[in-house]
Amino acid sequence: MPIATRRTWATVISLVLALSTVTVTVPASASSADIPDYDVVFDTSDNTSSNKGEDVTCPTGTRVLGTGAQILGPSGKVVIDEVIPTTYTVSAFGVETEAGTSSAWMIRVWAVCGDPDEATRIVSREAPRNGLLPLTVTCDHPGEFMLGTGYQLDGAAGKAVVDYVKPQLNSVNGHATWISSSAAPSWTLRMYAICAEDAPPGLWVYHKSTVNTPDSTLPSKEIEVGCGAAGDRQVVLGTGFSVEDSIGTVPTTDITLDYLIPTSEKVEARAAEVVPDGRYWNLVVYAICAFED
Repeated sequence: MPIATRRTWATVISLVLALSTVTVTVPASASSADIPDYDVVFDTSDNTSSNKGEDVTCPTGTRVLGTGAQILGPSGKVVIDEVIPTTYTVSAFGVETEAGTSSAWMIRVWAVCGDPDEATRIVSREAPRNGLLPLTVTCDHPGEFMLGTGYQLDGAAGKAVVDYVKPQLNSVNGHATWISSSAAPSWTLRMYAICAEDAPPGLWVYHKSTVNTPDSTLPSKEIEVGCGAAGDRQVVLGTGFSVEDSIGTVPTTDITLDYLIPTSEKVEARAAEVVPDGRYWNLVVYAICAFED
């Protein structure tokens, strides 16, 4: 499906200096457990060498709490340029980089699902000025906390990458970079936060980082982070990642996310160089966790 067609809703929004906000709210359901009917589900696209997307739906009676996506194929050749949560579904889309690849590949999309006591809503904001500004989405109703994240690059067509999706307890920070030598068209970054009216018990954000090395030593890096210490009954709700250099800032190099996978106990991530250039960088992965019951 052409990029312009699948993103009609986003592209009709005027680019203004103010950030636009969209919210969707779902009422709470009665239950005695913290996250009843917790489940992690996924679906996988066809195996072809072309841009493609996939979506997955939560089991009946549950809602989306968190997201994830994975490219199954050549590393560093495909940009995961959107992972979008709705109340009951998560959709993801992969676009080949400017260099492209002749190899076949698939995209897999993940949804963390459940039926929590808390009412949930999805908040999104769009960064103007071609997506170059850092963007924060906050769960700003009194007492709200964040369960999961998502993002969308609109109009980038594989020539921009998301550098980070950094979750906190009630907000998410995001940023994207144009990686092509060609002139940048009009493109934007939209970030999503899945918010709950109250924090589920045990809600916390964990993170872990790879070793900081140049790409000539290790052109792709993978890392995982679990929920708490051994014996904890926490499960993964949401995910996040960050590509950083030796001083904790976004490096001026072409690095794209290969996967960000939620399981019940941990989040797994891998990123790879699009064009190796000898710079130092590391990958940080985040897991938003809470008690299941």
